[in-house]
Amino acid sequence: MSEVSTIPARAFSPPTSGSEERSYALAKAGILSLLVFGIFWSSLWRLWSKTNPFYGEGNWGHAFIVPIIGLYYLYLHRDELKRAPIVPVLPNSFERLRLVGAGVLIVGGLVGKFAIAPLITGSLSTYIGVASTGLLPLGVLVLLLNWGIGSLVFGLLTFGYGIWPGQNDYVKDLGLVITIFGIVLTLCGWQVMKIAWFPIAFLICSLPWPGLFYSWLASPLQELAATVAVFVLQMTGVDAMQSGTKIIMDFGPLRPPRTLNVAEACAGLRSLMTFITVGAALAFLSSRPLWQKLFITFMAVPIAILCNVMRVAGQGLLDVYVSEKLAEGFAHQFVGLVMLVPAFFLLLGVCWVLDQLFVEEVDAGDTKAAASTSKGARRAGPTVLKAKRDVKPTAATPAGGEAQ
Repeated sequence: MSEVSTIPARAFSPPTSGSEERSYALAKAGILSLLVFGIFWSSLWRLWSKTNPFYGEGNWGHAFIVPIIGLYYLYLHRDELKRAPIVPVLPNSFERLRLVGAGVLIVGGLVGKFAIAPLITGSLSTYIGVASTGLLPLGVLVLLLNWGIGSLVFGLLTFGYGIWPGQNDYVKDLGLVITIFGIVLTLCGWQVMKIAWFPIAFLICSLPWPGLFYSWLASPLQELAATVAVFVLQMTGVDAMQSGTKIIMDFGPLRPPRTLNVAEACAGLRSLMTFITVGAALAFLSSRPLWQKLFITFMAVPIAILCNVMRVAGQGLLDVYVSEKLAEGFAHQFVGLVMLVPAFFLLLGVCWVLDQLFVEEVDAGDTKAAASTSKGARRAGPTVLKAKRDVKPTAATPAGGEAQ
């Protein structure tokens, strides 16, 4: 009877050994993955169709590398993840972080909705209004539930809003990322989230933008590229002028005028998202302070814009001085690929400047101390221990002798 009564206790007892704990964790991860796939299968299939490197859209060909970089980041920090205590974020009393965070979200949503959005016109006002409106329910959920379950529920609600009435694929994709954040935070806690937040937030770089936002952002970049191209052409002696996104070149009576149009595809948004991804990977895969990582990621934006406007200017010079057909054919794509090289080295240059300007004093002091210690040890040579001479003579030690 005693043996039979102990069977249920062992059967339902939590895992004790390392292998049992690993199997238990893998089982939970597998079940959660199936649940996430079952809820978000439509978004996952659409994302694969648009971002895969085989037949996806060219503007988002970099997206497949984003989760790979995230997994590699977790691999680099595997020891920290093993040491981090797993403390699930469950409903509890109103701690300070919860109250302050919920208050900031609610106040920020109200200010953005009723103070900032009405002062701005155009599509940007709509985007700010929608984003501000989203902060309000998130703040309420955090206040009523907590950060973990609140963000999990908010992610599911965001996905549902993207289906209806929003009918926006990007909102549905954001709901997927927010839900993953909520699941990890709820089950693992803040100590694990200190490491896992980057791979989750990094997934946003792989989400295709909505068409209206893409066009709204592309328009000023097209005009900027046209302005720089006209300036470069004028510096080389070409009579060029700008009309919106068009470059008009006048060659006089010997050659008919020619008009080049900086299309939406030449706005540089493809290189912009690619180098934000590269900059974030370059920054967060290094052991730098957080502010330096964010700064390097931010600097990827002006570097990408600079390289794109120089690419458009180079296309104009190629069209004038080499061949019109060559500028419109293979060289049009080739120049775009070539400009990726200086952009990458510019990112490395930003990292080098940060390394030269900000040197950790502790590391420098430790290095100097270690060097001086090693140098002193080399100069000192062997240590000689001399015996004391004030030993009183004993029977075994004759008078005037030294201790052995």
